[in-house]
Amino acid sequence: MSPLWIEHCAWLTRHHALLASQGWPAGGSGVRRQRAAIDNNADTAVMRLQQLLADAPRSAFKQDRLQLLLGGSWARYAVLPWQDNLFNDNDWRGYAAVVFAKQYAVPVENWRIRVAPGPFGQPRLAAAVDEGFYQTLAELARSSRLKLAGVTPLLTSAINLHQRKLKGKEFAFLLLEADHATCAFHHGHAWRGVVTLPNTMSGEAEAYALAALVRDAAMLAGQALPDQVYVASSELGMLSGEAGDFDAQWLGGVHAHFGHRSEWQGATA
Repeated sequence: MSPLWIEHCAWLTRHHALLASQGWPAGGSGVRRQRAAIDNNADTAVMRLQQLLADAPRSAFKQDRLQLLLGGSWARYAVLPWQDNLFNDNDWRGYAAVVFAKQYAVPVENWRIRVAPGPFGQPRLAAAVDEGFYQTLAELARSSRLKLAGVTPLLTSAINLHQRKLKGKEFAFLLLEADHATCAFHHGHAWRGVVTLPNTMSGEAEAYALAALVRDAAMLAGQALPDQVYVASSELGMLSGEAGDFDAQWLGGVHAHFGHRSEWQGATA
């Protein structure tokens, strides 16, 4: 039976555009994966993604959807301290713009900013992407006759995927990409700090290098080193266990369609 619609999930890393396509209701065909090199260039990323979508399967009912994941340097993050005088989403986005401008020392007028909801009186996690890049991706979805189901920063996607596995009031969530490592610190029912660092590990995350990376992230974020670190990655492998001063628990990939890289290394280029 032909699928009623096809769900396409595109993931932009620093160096690749990856596309996973699956028909729904899910049948026996499984997930089809494609990849193309982009080399951290926005124009190339859009062009390569357009080519991947042109080669992707389509349903006969023209109800196909596209979900975009932005990893690498395509998304930036910050934790916003609680402010009593902020009453709605627009207030929080305005405050986030001030925090991002100070944290990254660049103009942010053309950034698209979203602030995650959180408990009253607690800090909130914010993410930002370039507005022009977002609009170009949205236009690509329209011109490809796809419904844009969302544009999600990779850290947000990974946290949402593994939310039920995050136990305890105090821990760090580490997102490992091929070139970047984003570490978010959680305690007291809220995110308290987040920092992105270069990742020099390849293949598998070595315990000593992982411990050094988390220590550096904690220092830069102004946070205490937690006893528990949860690790999510689709580009590196890791064995769970003690890593220096903390216990590291491997959660798996960053999205349901992108498990370990062994699943998509053989994808068409």
